[in-house]
Amino acid sequence: MNRLLQSVSMVTAATLFTVNAYASEPVFHGRWQQVDSNAGQCKTCLIAIVRHGEILKVTANNGWSAVIQADRRGQALAATGTGQWQDTASAVYSNAPFDLAFARRGEQLHVLMLVKSNDGTTNAIKAVFSRPVPEIDR
Repeated sequence: MNRLLQSVSMVTAATLFTVNAYASEPVFHGRWQQVDSNAGQCKTCLIAIVRHGEILKVTANNGWSAVIQADRRGQALAATGTGQWQDTASAVYSNAPFDLAFARRGEQLHVLMLVKSNDGTTNAIKAVFSRPVPEIDR
C-alpha cells in the first residue's frame, strides 16, 4: 500500500509539473510580422495563428495558409505541418504545396517552408517573425 501511495504521489507531481511547464512555455498563436526572409523583405507581411487545441491554423496575408501541430522535443518548442499557396496565375508559387516547421527562439518565430515546385525541385524559404509593431497591427 505504501508503494502504491508513493507511485500515485509521483504521478501526481509529474502531472502537475507538466501542466505548469506547458502553461509557462512560449506560444505560437497570435499575429506575427515578418522581419527577415531569404525570399525578400516584406514589412507588411503578417501571419495570424489561431489555436484549436494542439492544432494551429496559420493564415498569411501574402497568399498562403497551413495547418501545423505543436511538438515538444527537449526544451525547444516547435511545430510542423503542411500548407499551400493560393492559386494565383501570376505568383511564383501559385497553388504550390509545402511542408513547414516553426520554432520559437526567444521573442522570435523562425519558419522554414519547403515548397514543392512542378519540376520536382524543392525550394527552401526561411523567414523570421516577431510580434507586429503597433502601426502595422492596427
